[in-house]
Amino acid sequence: MAAVRFLPDDIVVETAPGETLLEAAHRVGVPMASACGGGAACTTCRVVVIEGREGLAPPPPDEAAVLAPLNADGTLRLGCRARVQGPVTVRRLVIYENDEAVTAWWKATPEPMGRERMVGVLFADLRGFTAFSESLLPYDVIHVLNRFYALADAAVGRHGGRIATYMGDGFMALFGGADGGEEPALLAVRAGLDLIAAVGAWKTYLVLLHGRSLEVSVGVHFGPAVVGALGSGESRIITAVGDVVNTAARIEHANRAFGTSLLVSESVVRALGDRLLATAQPAIALPGKSGRHVLYAVEEMPR
Repeated sequence: MAAVRFLPDDIVVETAPGETLLEAAHRVGVPMASACGGGAACTTCRVVVIEGREGLAPPPPDEAAVLAPLNADGTLRLGCRARVQGPVTVRRLVIYENDEAVTAWWKATPEPMGRERMVGVLFADLRGFTAFSESLLPYDVIHVLNRFYALADAAVGRHGGRIATYMGDGFMALFGGADGGEEPALLAVRAGLDLIAAVGAWKTYLVLLHGRSLEVSVGVHFGPAVVGALGSGESRIITAVGDVVNTAARIEHANRAFGTSLLVSESVVRALGDRLLATAQPAIALPGKSGRHVLYAVEEMPR
């Protein structure tokens, strides 16, 4: 029997002969991730060895091949392959936040035939994700995206919105119920700022695991849209259709031109008035829209 100390849980486990770190962790309820089910096809069960590297048997060929691009100092191990042979202290690197369950949802469900409503529309996109993902294993690509969407669900849900559509490394979220009013614009901006802060805090995690980080780009627009259920069966979704949606997508993309993270439209500025602290950017043409448009960069939480 050899003792394994799991961090950050600070749980000590007495292991059986030949047991892997993953098997030991799951036996006692340590929530070690394993997206591929323990087949050394991903790296979500990876740990960093804090003390007692000799307490783990040498990595088998499949583990060594997976970790070769990441394991310059030899301290990273896969929990599904690292077999315990002596005392060792390891730190889990993939940690799920259990308190990120979405607690607020859009309760005013539109009727299936659709209704026109005033909505706040938020588009968000991970900048540089295509290049970022080229160096990752397929399981890790999905894992990173799901972590991003967990952050997004939490940020959107806290402000009464819901994600309506996923688009690879981006999404559209809607804010607003049957009562209309100007609050959807305020909620969408607050959710956008929350998401930017959450991704900022996530960067340390990404650098630790993958040696690089990501940025998020957010655009918010406010106006009328037809909201209803589209599709059939399990693919059915509640979404919005209209110019406000297309414009919000173009506003998000305009962040690249200005080097900003959160841009909003003039309609958002009009709706929020002096509650919003925003800086006007030079007028810009938006693809598919006539004329030039003034967008506003937001950096602080609106009142």
